[in-house]
Amino acid sequence: MKLLFPNKKIRLNYHILESYECGISLFGTEVKSLVKANASIDESFVIFKGQEAFLINMYVAPFEQGNIHNKDPYRTRKLLLHKNEIIKIEHRVKKERLAIVPNKIYLNNGKIKVEIAVCQHKNPRDKRQDIKIRDIKREARRY
Repeated sequence: MKLLFPNKKIRLNYHILESYECGISLFGTEVKSLVKANASIDESFVIFKGQEAFLINMYVAPFEQGNIHNKDPYRTRKLLLHKNEIIKIEHRVKKERLAIVPNKIYLNNGKIKVEIAVCQHKNPRDKRQDIKIRDIKREARRY
């Protein structure tokens, strides 16, 4: 497994409750651009339409040699999950008012996978507490 893109903001803004591995529908130039590490998932999220899941606002830079085959960098991409997983996640998100955010994108056996996380938003107090704990650990490592 080769990690391509971690979502660095997820631990600061959310409590991760559950995570799922899913595939993503991409075009050839997007795959080449992802392997060259030209993308960002920091501001992206997952929505449901009907019985399908979509990744919104993921940036994939246009491939240099892609010319007319390059797609829109911010286009909506379909996530590949089983229907029973989609129904289960969608029901839980609506019931508990949670968010679904991509946690990381990685290469697994030649296929690009996305790990999505079912998350709960953190309060500003929780964020300050996390920053305080991180600073204490950093000071302890120095000594």
